[in-house]
Amino acid sequence: MAVVLILAGGLASLRGVGIEPAADSVAREHSDGPTAGSDAADGVRLDVSQLGSGRTLQAVLRERGFGPLVVQNLLDLVRPYANPGALGAGAEVRFDGDVGGLPRTIAIVLDQDRALRLRSHGARWSASIDSVPVGLDTVVVAGVMTSGMFTTDLFGEAERLTPDEVGALILSLSRVFAWQVDFFRDVRAGDAFRVALERTIRPDGTVRGSRLIAGEFSTGARHLTAFRFADAGPGADVYYDRDSRPLRGAFLRAPLELVRVTSGFDARRFHPVLERRRPHTGVDYGAPQGTPVRATSAGRVVRAGWLGEYGQAIEIRHGGGLATRYGHLSQIATGITRGSRVEQGQLIGRVGATGLATGPHLHYELLRDGRPADPAGLAEERGAALAGEPLAAFEYRRDLAAEILERAEWPGSGPDVANVESQLADPESRDRG
Repeated sequence: MAVVLILAGGLASLRGVGIEPAADSVAREHSDGPTAGSDAADGVRLDVSQLGSGRTLQAVLRERGFGPLVVQNLLDLVRPYANPGALGAGAEVRFDGDVGGLPRTIAIVLDQDRALRLRSHGARWSASIDSVPVGLDTVVVAGVMTSGMFTTDLFGEAERLTPDEVGALILSLSRVFAWQVDFFRDVRAGDAFRVALERTIRPDGTVRGSRLIAGEFSTGARHLTAFRFADAGPGADVYYDRDSRPLRGAFLRAPLELVRVTSGFDARRFHPVLERRRPHTGVDYGAPQGTPVRATSAGRVVRAGWLGEYGQAIEIRHGGGLATRYGHLSQIATGITRGSRVEQGQLIGRVGATGLATGPHLHYELLRDGRPADPAGLAEERGAALAGEPLAAFEYRRDLAAEILERAEWPGSGPDVANVESQLADPESRDRG
């Protein structure tokens, strides 16, 4: 039985960081007249009103004695943050501090993490966002796939994760290793993993969010590693293997996240509509109507519209003589037109059954110099390894994250796990896959 440990404080605590204030420092002002008075501390809460059943924010403000002009000014202060008329039923409005019979502070709870605070400064009001402070913890979880991607035995502190968090963990794992493993085609019983998740925790113990900071995945003879590194460049938030090479490849393995392959690349496939053998020049992914379709690589759109048997279709040119085609779409995304530029992973359309199709699915093709090629045979091209200062920063964070991961043993037993453990004993065998 594997022993998986939870490290309180997480990766951030190893760097000496314990609390993330996460407070917005935004303030807006709206004046009825000259500035007067000074900011006052909140007094004793007078009351809490809830919206709903016809009680809008405007109605609640009037109930508290504010005149039409002040009400309009307060609503104007709210609009940059939320639509005053669209605040949900049950939303709380808190009135604090009594000055001349009117509240000095109004707090509107927007969600679990934010409250909009309106403060009186005499004849003038200001608005600012108060964010709930959060703490950080790190959860290390190990698991074994029992039959497929979403049938997994988890070990250690997995009971601290909600069912939604478990599902998000598996999806995060599939996204991080999407360029090395097709989790819908390649994963099999006995494949093992361990991951470190860094979570932000609210004061009431609920989880605001989480992100995968490090992970390992073994399938067959392959042992893959991933370490999050956010300092690779402006806006970058990508994953690298133990040797500092980016995991991101030139092409995604599949244009859908949740898919099943219903027909592969086949020179003599029996066509279900035409009822005769005919080359199938791509891969069909079965998915519900409307499932998002994403570009597998960056490029420029050369077709977007009706394309004979393909129905609504998109074709993207990627350079190097390569292009991809996406057929039978129910919808082409806004802005996807001939000549437009798309990025890898960008939403380009939705699954449908247009053209020559028996039901909703996506037909995905790879074209090499204009000729169909098997997408499964596309080389996994990756960028160069980090160097210089970014490499030194990565190695420091990688070693911290690896220290956390190594506190979790590989779960279960059997040939696959034994193979992984033998690779761990031989560092040169890592990431050969």
